[in-house]
Amino acid sequence: MVAAPVGILVLCVLGWLAWHFLAAPKQVAPVLSGGVLDESSLTQVTSSPGLDIYPSLSPDGSFIAYSSDQNGNFEIYVKSRTPGGREIQLTSDGGENFQPAWSPDGKLIAYYSQKRGGIWLIPALGGSPRLLTDFGSHPAWSPDGSEIAFQSYPVNDLSQGAFDAMPPSTIWIVPTQGGTPTQVTKPGNPPGGHGAPSWSPDGSRIAFSVTSTFLGGIWSVSANGGEPQRLLQNRGYDPVYVPAGQALYFSGPTGIAWGLGRVAASPAGIALGHTELVKDTGQVLYKHLNFSADGRFMAYSAISAANNIWSVRISPDKAEATGPPEPLTHDTNFRKTGPLFSPDGSKITYGVYQVGANWDVWLMDSDGKNAKPLSVSRGAAQFASWFPGAERLGIALRQEGHAFLESLDIESGRRIRLREMSNDWTSPRLSPDGKQIAFNSTQGGTINVWTAPVEGGPPRQLTFDKELMGFPSWSPDGKFLAIEIKRGNDSNLGIIPSGGGTPIQLTSDHGQTFPHDWSPDGDKIVFAGLRNGIWNLWWVSRRDKTEKQITNYSKLNTYVRYPAWSPRGDQIVYEYGETTGNIWVMRMK
Repeated sequence: MVAAPVGILVLCVLGWLAWHFLAAPKQVAPVLSGGVLDESSLTQVTSSPGLDIYPSLSPDGSFIAYSSDQNGNFEIYVKSRTPGGREIQLTSDGGENFQPAWSPDGKLIAYYSQKRGGIWLIPALGGSPRLLTDFGSHPAWSPDGSEIAFQSYPVNDLSQGAFDAMPPSTIWIVPTQGGTPTQVTKPGNPPGGHGAPSWSPDGSRIAFSVTSTFLGGIWSVSANGGEPQRLLQNRGYDPVYVPAGQALYFSGPTGIAWGLGRVAASPAGIALGHTELVKDTGQVLYKHLNFSADGRFMAYSAISAANNIWSVRISPDKAEATGPPEPLTHDTNFRKTGPLFSPDGSKITYGVYQVGANWDVWLMDSDGKNAKPLSVSRGAAQFASWFPGAERLGIALRQEGHAFLESLDIESGRRIRLREMSNDWTSPRLSPDGKQIAFNSTQGGTINVWTAPVEGGPPRQLTFDKELMGFPSWSPDGKFLAIEIKRGNDSNLGIIPSGGGTPIQLTSDHGQTFPHDWSPDGDKIVFAGLRNGIWNLWWVSRRDKTEKQITNYSKLNTYVRYPAWSPRGDQIVYEYGETTGNIWVMRMK
């Protein structure tokens, strides 16, 4: 008896949507200046306790499409932009659907389906979706609606600081009526993953973000291909042009603050000046920026994360969990990440990061007690790792455009600069004997593994992959490195002799596999694994390739990272986070 009123309500709302979307286009004055935020008009559109992300405004700005996990799976919804507006669920296939994008005429919505794969088109009023491409994600319509730009590889990460893309993702274009996609950018030019495409107002160029671990920027390329041009030197996310204006907005760091940035741009999408910070957003990240067709409204996802270092007890003989995970830290104001045990297993070092500020390095006991900062934030400190003996840490610092490796005596605080590093050396890890570092480098255009002597000397390249081999971690005896190996949409785990040789792949699962540490006996490698859309802790045996799941998380908007195995064999610690967020809209003056 309840179904009839609900059905009538749906029909009424669909009729309202049809009247708005299919009526003659409204004539509006163009926003020539690029727009100024009117914060007095700030409106929260959704209020789900979970995660509502990837907003897309209808051409006239009256409605908004977005992805939400409010009913368990991520599906595409449409809702009125005004508070209290009714909500329509467009997809219900359990495909984990993301990144809706409204067509310029308001009739179609393109989106990416994680489980079904590729980019799909669905009528904005509801109906059956059709497959446009069998690969790719993050669709963006050209101003005339004839083409869709997209990135070739998705990023299966919903964390607050997730990159738009990772190598070897590139930018492609496909006709909206169907056809063969055309590649616009090439791997390694520029170095990093190419993602989050946005068309210039005149449709001649496409802006996109470039990310590769700690490096990145925003670039643009002709829609016909050609040599990319850099628009922003600093890292930026979600670049988007004001459709009828003369500005490019982005999310990311501008100077020392994190928030909304802007740069003046020509109608052809060329940057015309220096970047400026439009709004410091503090601990809440404004991501997935989107404008209405007239540039009068901007929508965004306001993303927050609760993040801490967690611990799970492990049986040393079977390497199985002996109890539920428990938090070692409880502060929700900072990100805690990259934990590593001291060689004797008594201490844990980890990184602490606040949005818009530098990394810092902290220390605590293995049970989470006596946590304290080590005051190394003279520059942006990267993950620390241990020298033999548990008295010193090796820390990579970035200061005034230069990168260095330093040692820090924990008791006295004394520092010694060990060597200069290249700015593209990222995720460095000390060898167990403290004589070498292994790290990522993009010197060849893609991420590969290199090593270098701690006391100075030339680096040595160990892998020569065309997609990605990186994020090395040393075996306890220093003879092997565990590495991430990316193949298409998937990444897997492999090992390589630390002196160089042929990599051996140990896993072959669909999903993501991020190694970080080894068991004390050197047989098992613990990793953060994405399987069927869910992040959990796993290990794989180097001896026989046996895999075992350690944790049993089940929510798509949670993640684990950087698991570390105690030298005592009885504990694994890791970063655990849960991402929440809602959709907001702001008027542009």
